[in-house]
Amino acid sequence: MTIEERLIADCQGTGMTIGRHPMAYHRAEMNRIGVTAAAGLHSIPNGRTVKVAGHVIVRQRPGTAKGILFMSLEDETGISNVVVMPDVFEQQRVDIVGHPW
Repeated sequence: MTIEERLIADCQGTGMTIGRHPMAYHRAEMNRIGVTAAAGLHSIPNGRTVKVAGHVIVRQRPGTAKGILFMSLEDETGISNVVVMPDVFEQQRVDIVGHPW
């Protein structure tokens, strides 16, 4: 089996993988395009815009948040919390709500 086939089989069979986190297999590409791993976010100054990637584990858009979306993403190094402003949400709606992961 290829790595991708094994990951799919693991997830279909048990709902998780016993190997490396799936994002670990994409880290070189993520680094190349400037995506910061969750573990590296502590070194970024507050208020700075960063690129993050990972599996969506929580997506919340409370009615009291004036259209702001809160997401938690998991990568191989930890969890990052993302704040998506309403204008960005509208521009990226299909990608944000359309993907099951």
